[in-house]
Amino acid sequence: MKSPQCIGCGNCCRERAIDITFSDVLRWSDEKRRDILREVYYIDHYPTKGQGGFYFEKSIKKEEDMERHCSFLTAENKCSIHSTKPSGCKDAPLAYAEFKECPAFKKSSNRVINKTIKKQTQDIMAAKRNYNVVMGVLVEARNWRQ
Repeated sequence: MKSPQCIGCGNCCRERAIDITFSDVLRWSDEKRRDILREVYYIDHYPTKGQGGFYFEKSIKKEEDMERHCSFLTAENKCSIHSTKPSGCKDAPLAYAEFKECPAFKKSSNRVINKTIKKQTQDIMAAKRNYNVVMGVLVEARNWRQ
């Protein structure tokens, strides 16, 4: 069974917290993409207290009536940073195995899914292990003046 291909419905961009990995932060720093780095935050209580991580801030729902979506999703369901989008987005829908609302996900192989999730989890954990490095990059991006 082959891996599912994204059909561009935008559901995962609106209904998922967008995980940011260590390699994402390093790539955006090398690319001087401060516009992207300014949207990345460490949230220590998501998904539960003590299990925090790095996310695009607007993708975390804080209040029941708050709209939740990726900052880089356009009205046409297109990614405005497609050429350098987060690793999880590149691996979608496989990176979001628990996201059953994805139409493409229904025809996927567990072996392919597990391999992708393992890779994503390792890179997400690397961001947490390198917290000080990531925070330094984010602070520099926020303080930079054009």
